[in-house]
Amino acid sequence: MTARTVFAKLGTLRFDFGPACVGMFATFPQAVAYGLIALYPLGPEWASFGIAASIGCAILFGIVSGFFGPNRFLVSGPRAVTALIIASAIHIALHRGSSPQEALVIAFVAVFGAGIFQMIAGTLRFGHAVSYVPDPVLSGFVNASAILVILGTVPTALGSIAPSIAGLIESHDSNILIFALVVSSMTVLGHFALGKRIRFMPAATCGLIVGMAVYYIGVSFFPLAKAPLVGVIEISSLWHKPILFDLPAVLDTLTGNLDIALTSALTIGLLTSFDTVISSRAIDARVGHHSNVNAELRLHGVLNAAMGFIGYLPGSGALSRSLAIVDAGARTRAANAGTAILFALSLIVFAPVVAALPLWATAGMLIAIALQAIDRATLDKAWKLVTKRLPYPRVILGDVLIGIFVVSVALVFDLAIAVCAGVLVSVVLFVLGMSKSPVRRSYRGSRVHSRILRNATSIQWLEQEGDRIGIIELQGALFFGSCANLRTEAIHLLENGVDYLILDFRHATSIDSTGAATLRALHMQCAKAGKQLFVSHIEPERRNRTLQTKIRNPDHPSSHRHGKARPRWIWLTLDANGVIQALGKENFFDDTDTALGHCEELLLQRFGGKLRNNKRSLFANSLLLKGMTRAQISILGRTTKRQRFAKGDVIFAQDDECDRAYFLVSGRVDVLIDVPGTGRKKRINTFSEGTMFGEFAVLDGAPRSATIVAATDALCLSIERTEFAALRDTHQDVATILLLNLSKVFAGRLRLANTMMSELEQ
Repeated sequence: MTARTVFAKLGTLRFDFGPACVGMFATFPQAVAYGLIALYPLGPEWASFGIAASIGCAILFGIVSGFFGPNRFLVSGPRAVTALIIASAIHIALHRGSSPQEALVIAFVAVFGAGIFQMIAGTLRFGHAVSYVPDPVLSGFVNASAILVILGTVPTALGSIAPSIAGLIESHDSNILIFALVVSSMTVLGHFALGKRIRFMPAATCGLIVGMAVYYIGVSFFPLAKAPLVGVIEISSLWHKPILFDLPAVLDTLTGNLDIALTSALTIGLLTSFDTVISSRAIDARVGHHSNVNAELRLHGVLNAAMGFIGYLPGSGALSRSLAIVDAGARTRAANAGTAILFALSLIVFAPVVAALPLWATAGMLIAIALQAIDRATLDKAWKLVTKRLPYPRVILGDVLIGIFVVSVALVFDLAIAVCAGVLVSVVLFVLGMSKSPVRRSYRGSRVHSRILRNATSIQWLEQEGDRIGIIELQGALFFGSCANLRTEAIHLLENGVDYLILDFRHATSIDSTGAATLRALHMQCAKAGKQLFVSHIEPERRNRTLQTKIRNPDHPSSHRHGKARPRWIWLTLDANGVIQALGKENFFDDTDTALGHCEELLLQRFGGKLRNNKRSLFANSLLLKGMTRAQISILGRTTKRQRFAKGDVIFAQDDECDRAYFLVSGRVDVLIDVPGTGRKKRINTFSEGTMFGEFAVLDGAPRSATIVAATDALCLSIERTEFAALRDTHQDVATILLLNLSKVFAGRLRLANTMMSELEQ
């Protein structure tokens, strides 16, 4: 590195000094507050230890993550929510009879476990998976922790020496001091009133300044009771013997309290991971950078494990402090690490101020922070339910009930039971929600036809007998909780005249072995009754041999070709459960239209004796010639030309000159349109014998709007546009009837399309 580079970097650092100072001023009051929150259940004599644990985290965690964190502007340190959880864990441990020292061990084991959890999550690249934790459970847990903090802090805020609300009630208010209530209330008021107006100072600092001013003015000019103070914080106390150093004592303490440590560890790990991921993404969006959140989680995991071992509070990404240095103009990670370094240096100046804090004011600050930590979204949802402001309250009812349930269980029992119960209820509600009917809708073949355009006689028979075809559209997951609804709907159709049943899997997402067994049972029931079951929109897995080759030989070329393709899990599940073999691959169709067309063919074959299928009758009895005399038909016949096409022949292409209309005597033709920008063509219709196509040629002469390809060998009668014009001059009566019949054909097709659209939109 050259001297010029060194001086350039030093010159840049001067721009980071100001943002580091801003971060330091934002960190100090929060570190003090979170330390008081975390250890409040142990009483005032542990206040200085709690502040030291929080300050130690802010310094050590902040410096390491600032220098080595992937996100150079993510300021990390203690957080209010995790401090609340530690306080709750200590409260539960004390309630079970643990000593203060044992409660501390349990709490810091939880911090250590949270670090291990984060390291595993980062290593397994679960950086985004933390967002899949049920939000109502987390919000209920946070709300319960905040309420427990408030209930435990109220006696101190009232100036009482009672250890709890119950003790306060038993003392008949004899220990309540009005002055203590005034100091704590003014602290809360200053927190919320001034915190929104004074942007350069954190709300906790504003509240503490107001509370301290009221207290010291009161004791200086009036003979009022004095409050206990936080006390002097020795800088040397930050470096103490690690709390978890004595492993045998730690294991002995965990006996009977392991559930507290594990539950708190999981919750702290989830919340800190969520905080870190969300904060990192927000900072990336602000500065236009992309950082590795999984690497961030791994680093935070190592640091939190170290915090738990030493006896410091856990740390995570702090969005408010991060945005403070970014908005102040931070340019490098020096502003991030400098925040923690300047904070450590500032302790020499601010330590006397912290020592002079009255506990009545700190109690008010804790209450304000706890109130601020309560999830506002949950309160807003609950308020909308109570005031009936939502037309469909059921959309949020489940979230609100889960949150209330978690809070209630936490207050009656403890947070460990509350979290387990909340997760269990969430899982049950999820299963019940997923077990809603997988039947999106069902309809009959008399209302919706395939895209095969048939002659009038065939359409008439399909409309009369189409109810023998039933289609069930499936949605979501077909699993053990939802199969009963499918079975009920299918049996209802089969018992009410359906002979051909199609199961449409287009909107289905997954299927389990119970769903596969349901399909196999329906197939057996259809076969027993002489009916048939078909399945559509299940993409087959054709790579089984390739996948086996890949397992045997990873260097096989096909391994690289198919390695990135996603397996067709529904097909694989059905295949593994014998459904593919039972139904037969020929009964699986790529789409429902193809399956519906196949069922229509089967249906028409059953009534083949009633259809006029010879070529002469097809032409003579078509709607195109309705109302014509034999002589007029003979005149039109002499005008037409017989044309044969082999399978695959292009009769005309899209955008070709429009010069001829066709009547399909035998065979089938497909209607294809170009898919813009892909070079591919998409089939939109199929014409069967007895139908007319390309008729726009005799009307407007515009370029062809689609491509017509012979799907089978086909025989057509065609009339050229010029010949039709000549026919209109020489035999106007024939041309008039022909145009009238064309209009009727168009009207019939439009009416059929409208009916199908109406049916499909239901």
